[in-house]
Formats: sequence, C-alpha cells, structure tokens
Amino acid sequence: MAPGSHDGEEVRGRDIEGPEVHASDPLLDRLRGLQARIAQALDDRRIESSAQPATLCELITQLETSTDALLQENQRQRDQIERTNLQFGELVEVVMGLAALDYTQRATVYEGQDDATNALAIGLNMMCEELEHATTELIHTRDVALAANRAKTTFLANMSHEFRTPLNAIIGYSELLYEEYGSTAQPMMVSDLERINTAARHLLALIQDTLDISKIEAEKLELEFRPFLLPELLDDIVATITPMIHKHANRLEYIREFELSIMLGDSTRLRQVLLNLLSNASKFTTDGVVTLRVCERVGAGQHIMDFSVSDTGIGIEPDMLDRIFEAFTQADDSTTRMYGGTGLGLTISRRLCEMMGGALTVTSRVGHGSTFVASVPIPPMETGSVAAVGDS
Repeated sequence: MAPGSHDGEEVRGRDIEGPEVHASDPLLDRLRGLQARIAQALDDRRIESSAQPATLCELITQLETSTDALLQENQRQRDQIERTNLQFGELVEVVMGLAALDYTQRATVYEGQDDATNALAIGLNMMCEELEHATTELIHTRDVALAANRAKTTFLANMSHEFRTPLNAIIGYSELLYEEYGSTAQPMMVSDLERINTAARHLLALIQDTLDISKIEAEKLELEFRPFLLPELLDDIVATITPMIHKHANRLEYIREFELSIMLGDSTRLRQVLLNLLSNASKFTTDGVVTLRVCERVGAGQHIMDFSVSDTGIGIEPDMLDRIFEAFTQADDSTTRMYGGTGLGLTISRRLCEMMGGALTVTSRVGHGSTFVASVPIPPMETGSVAAVGDS
C-alpha cells in the first residue's frame, strides 16, 4: 500500500475476489458499501497493525477478534458485578445478624474481588467470631451466677428458719420472766430483761427481712389477696408505730382522705410496707413531724390508693434516690453507722408494691425531709366478699 493512502480507498481500489460481475450489479455496490463502512469503523477505533488489512475477509476476521475480546471483557465485568452484588448481600446479612445479636453469620471472601470489599468482609467475620466467643463466656458466667444466687437463697432461707426458732424461744422466755418477776425484781434485772427482749426482736426482724428478700429474689413469695377493713388496718398501724415515733420526740399526723372501707389485697404485706416506711421516717427524724396521708384517686382507668409517708428529717442526696432501693444499701456508709439497719426495708417495700401491681416512689430535699408514696391499685370485689367481711 502506498504511503498516505486510506484503508477505505485501498479496499475500494481492489476488485472483489470471486466471479466476474457487471459494474452496475446491486450486490457489488452493497458489498463495496459494507467494505467501506467496515474500513471506516476500523479506522475510527484506530486499530494499529503492522500490516493493514487488505481484503474484506481480513477486515471481518479482525472485527470478529475485536468483538470477541469485547464480549469476553464484558462477560468478565458482569461476573465481577455479580460477585460484588452477592458479596454485598452477604455483608448486609452479617450486619443484620449483628443487629439481631446473631453472631453466627459469615461473609465470603472472593479471590480477585475488590480489596476494600474483602477487607470489610474479613473485619466483619472477625467481629462476629469475637462477639460469639464473648457471648458464650457471658452466658456461662450468667449461669454460674444464677446457680450461686439460687444456692445463696436456699442457704439464707434455711438459716433464717433455724435462727427464728431459738429467737422466738428467747423472746417468749424473756416475756415470761418479765411477767413473773417484773413487779418484784430489782430495776437492773428488769432493765436486762427488756434489753434481751428488744435485742431478740430486732434480730428477728432482720432475719425476717433477709428471708423475705431471699424469697422475692427466688420468686417464691406469694401474695394472698383477701378483702380486709382498711380503716382498721391503718388504725392498728398507727397504734403500733406511735411508740417509736415518740421515742425520737416526733409527732405523728394521720390524714385520711378516702371513703373506701373494704379493700381487696394482701393486708399483711401492705402492713409491712407501711411500717417499714413509718419506721424509716421516725429513725431519720428527730424532734420533727411524721405524716401518714392516705387518699384515693383514679389513674390509668383504675382506682388507686396512695399511702404517703412524709417526714421532716435529714433528707436524701439527689444522686442517692435510686440507690436507696438497692438491697443492703443505705444513703451512705455514715448513715449505716449512725442509724443502723441492713438496708433491706426499702428494697422489700418496693418489690412488694410492684407485686401488688403498684409502685413505690420517693421525693426528697436534703435537710427538709423525704416523702415516700406507695401507690397500690384497688381491685374490684365481688358482692359476696364484701358481705363476708362485713359479717366477720
């Protein structure tokens, strides 16, 4: 081919091999047009070659080769896109599994895939393995702790029962000695008998609290819901707590703001809650006022009885308001040393209120006193139950 000649021109300048045809044959014109278009297409793509194609067959062969290469590259890209979509789908499943706390999912690392995507898959797989291992250890630790807690609860329950039997005997014999010799005995002997009785009752109360919290934690404490006379229960509570209130030079105020006479519930546990609250109010108040306010209200579509115990005592620090409901905890160590106690009363009271379907809340200001409110829902009663209480 002469220098500077065009592919298309050289192709057009050669005769098409084959049988001789007339110059005006339409087939020849179409073949020459196709030859020119192929040459133009090859020229546009600037295919470099040491020897330019000279015939139509060579041009078609080169075009086929180029097309095959393009098809192979296209197929390779499609396969890579398919693998990428599949890998991203696996990555999404792994992430969703992590969100659902399922650490068993794994993403596949594909050879020849994008390095960043494979690095993400490897990182997620390592995270899943670590979390799965840590979760297994946590489950084992939890099971061990639960077993230890059950053993502790069983031990406390058994020991509490064993302690109560001799303590009741000590209390009974001290009362018998006081009744028999109290009028004639020397004052020192009478004082000793009173100390024995007081110490034994205090220890019995502590053991009873320990037994109660153990039963609550083991979910073995059951409530007995029966109709009872609410005014009589409150009068009995006031009479019981009055000596303790006066012991610290306090004054007790009882405010009744309800008309209900018969209430369905566990009167023993309600009495325990109110005595705990009143005892705490008296213990942390000196020369002040302790107020028991009982009122009825409607909330959340049901009738609720609020038992509020307020005092003018030392109050509670704001950051300690939640901690005081933890077992074996008081406001701080100095409070325990000064006022004594195990810190179980409020824990038991809150749990009992929750078991009754209510709640125990507190508000307080340091130096101004505290207010505890035991809110207990009032279940509806049948007519027969009301009549039975009235007859009794």
